[in-house]
Amino acid sequence: MGDQTDLAFQKEDQVIPPALRLIRDFVNTVEFQEDDERLTSPDDLRDWLDGRHLLDPGAVATGDDLDFAITLREGLRGVLELHAGHDADPAAIRRLNDALADLPVRISFRVDEPGATEAFGLVPAGGDAVRRALASMLDAVRQSTEDGTWPRLKACARQSCRWAYYDHSRNRSSRWCTMAGCGNIVKMKKAYAARTGQSKAAQ
Repeated sequence: MGDQTDLAFQKEDQVIPPALRLIRDFVNTVEFQEDDERLTSPDDLRDWLDGRHLLDPGAVATGDDLDFAITLREGLRGVLELHAGHDADPAAIRRLNDALADLPVRISFRVDEPGATEAFGLVPAGGDAVRRALASMLDAVRQSTEDGTWPRLKACARQSCRWAYYDHSRNRSSRWCTMAGCGNIVKMKKAYAARTGQSKAAQ
């Protein structure tokens, strides 16, 4: 099962668009099943953004930046849960909307790129370096919305997982990060619950 899961993730990495990869990787900076939080300090946030060339050299992240980033991350996870057809935390999405009001962005027309397929993009407009870096993710949402891939970015329906993944199935019906992993576990638990007469399968 482990090998099959690894192969599924490798296939996903081969086909996921770059804009969605950025958002997926950001949402997956925490792995709930392993209790592995990678954004535990402002320095962790700075290093993650810097590793993706989103941050100005010498920029410093603060505790407020970290809190803001985690609010943004969990709100995006809520949206991805909706993409997968299951319930999201409405409070997390409300906090996301409130946070987005504080991200400075503007439209920038790309007149210097003859033949470009996109006439404009969303770019940071002021604010400190970390907020500008986080604002760049909004353009990733815009790009994937325009090319129709945004609904394919989902969060796993297994409550203990909620891992962000790219649904590259033909009919866009995937509900789990991998069928070989969470999908099989959920189905086995539901089958066991049905056999034993339990009213609710464990997640």
